[in-house]
This record gives sequence, C-alpha cells and structure tokens, in this order.
Amino acid sequence: MLKYIRIFDDGDLKPGKSAIIEREGEEIAVFNYKGKYYAMCNKCPHKGAPLGEGRIEEGVLICPNHEWRFDIHTGQCPQNPELKVTMYPVRVHKGVVRLGVEDKKSVKGGAVGKEEKKVPSHLKVTIPTIVKPINPDETL
Repeated sequence: MLKYIRIFDDGDLKPGKSAIIEREGEEIAVFNYKGKYYAMCNKCPHKGAPLGEGRIEEGVLICPNHEWRFDIHTGQCPQNPELKVTMYPVRVHKGVVRLGVEDKKSVKGGAVGKEEKKVPSHLKVTIPTIVKPINPDETL
C-alpha cells in the first residue's frame, strides 16, 4: 500500500536543488526541476553513483560519475532501454511536499507511525541546471 510522507515544506527546496532523503536504509534523491518535484532512487544502476549529485539538462538527469542519462520524468535510460531508475511519486498539498512510499507496516497489519521529520539543510545540494546542453560531439 502506498502512503505519502511529509519530506519538507514547499519552497524549502529551491528550483535547481536536490535533497537526499534516507528512508529505511534506502537513499532517495528529490529534485526541484523548474518548480516541479521529482524523486528517484539515489543509486545509479550502472556503478552506484549518487544521482542526487548529478546535473539536469533539458529534463535529463546526468550521473555525476560516468555521464549515464536518465529521464527525470520516467527514470528511463535512453542509452540502454533495459535500465531504469526506480521513481517515486511526489505530491504537493497545502504547502507540504510529500513522497509516495510503500507502507510496509500496513502490509503487515501494523499501525502507521508519525510523519517523517524535515530534511536537514546539510543534505541539500546544488544541481547545475544547464540552459543550453553541451554537444558531446564538440567536446571530444
């Protein structure tokens, strides 16, 4: 069962920024790209690099280590269609940003706990947003 947990207030994560959320031992990268929030697994399926430290060019997240690319909307890798990063739904309601996660407690029949705390500011990092993408043919 999917539940939405509070991660921060709308406006805490400015456009062009990301935050790394840790939940039950898993890191989730949350991005504010052009005023809209996206969330995905923080681990690149190629070599495990932290995707939350990557950069975004025209809606494509670029891995900071080996330049693998992932669509910010779907998590799909254009270079290798078999690769996809796990995406998480994000909602903004009444000024609060909430992350959709699997509620493992309710699956087992347990009670749902309290909401998550705010993301510490030291976890927020800058994502360079490129207005004009780099042409890889010109940089080789």
